[in-house]
This record gives sequence, C-alpha cells and structure tokens, in this order.
Amino acid sequence: MSFTLWFMGRPASGKSTLAKQVENYLREKGLQVENLDGDDLRTKFHPDLGFSRADRKINNRRTAYIAQLLNRNDIPTIVAMITPFRDAQQQAREIVAEEGDFFLVYVKASTDACAERDPKGLYADAEAGKIENFTGVNHPFQEPHDPDVIVDTEESSVEECLEEILTAIEGEVLDSEPIEDYEFDITRDQEAEIESRLQDMGYLE
Repeated sequence: MSFTLWFMGRPASGKSTLAKQVENYLREKGLQVENLDGDDLRTKFHPDLGFSRADRKINNRRTAYIAQLLNRNDIPTIVAMITPFRDAQQQAREIVAEEGDFFLVYVKASTDACAERDPKGLYADAEAGKIENFTGVNHPFQEPHDPDVIVDTEESSVEECLEEILTAIEGEVLDSEPIEDYEFDITRDQEAEIESRLQDMGYLE
C-alpha cells in the first residue's frame, strides 16, 4: 500500500491538525505512516530557502521527492504544506505519482478566518509589514483546480472534516481490504537506501 496524502491550504487553515488526526487514525488501524510537516521540514531539511515563489517551488519539489522515496519503499506518507501555487501542486502530484497514489486534500478557510485563529500572530505581523511574502496577505494563494477532496474548516468541525477525508480516501488510496490486515515490512537495507538518498540530496548530515 503506497500513497501520499498532501494537505494544502492557507497558514492556520488547519492542515497540520487534520494531518495529525488522519495519521492517528491510520496508525490505530495498523498502518505505519510517515507524517512530513511543512514547518518541520523547513527547519530541518530546507533552512536555505526563503519564501519567494521560486524558493517555495523548490521546497515543494524536495518534499514531493522525499514522499516519492518513502512511497517507493511502501511507506504511506502524509504531507502538510501550504503549497500556494497551482504549478507546484501539479508538480507534487506528478513526482509522487511515479511511485505511489497522490491524494490532494484542500483544507479551505478564508484569510479572515485563518487570521482570527492564527496562534502565532503572523497575519497581524504581515499586515503591519513586518513579514514579507506571507501567503494570503502580501503573497498570492491559488486555490487548486482539481483537489481530490475539499474540507472547509470554517463550516465544519475537525471531526466532521476528518470523516469527510476518510470517506473520500476509502477505496481510492486505501485498499478495499480492512486496514487491520495490512502488514508493514521494511528491511534494514531499504531503510539504509532511503537514508543514503536523503544524504546524497543534502537533507541529512
């Protein structure tokens, strides 16, 4: 079973929260899934990148390739990343699809709603001119043309959004057999191969 669930949306839309909820559900059902959070990846793997359109595209491409490597070794993967441009959304789909199924989850919420719930106050800082290239304020955000599922976190609770996502992926990226019957197995050689590839790409020291 090889797939990537890619959660995209504005900052503070609820991407990471829903990604974690889906991760917890899949783990409870027996899947050993890898959750790649956009903020963590930037800190650990991509500290050289800023937030220009070009840098964002590189960030998205690198992350998609990591997901591809994980899928190649039958590791289901979850990504939570803003992914504000349609060309990057399509690029991620094309890269991952070489090794696994790609499922784009658009976590929808208006700029005003995201600003109200923003725990870090980043929207206010961007409005005050303290942050450049902040998505939805002084940098563009393009809604996807063809997401596999849309969940509206303004209109629906976390529980309702989770149910929508699980209903949508059932029979698509998840096998029709019960998840409990899935047996995860990766050898030390396969694990070493992934680590070696990431080191060659400069993601690991």
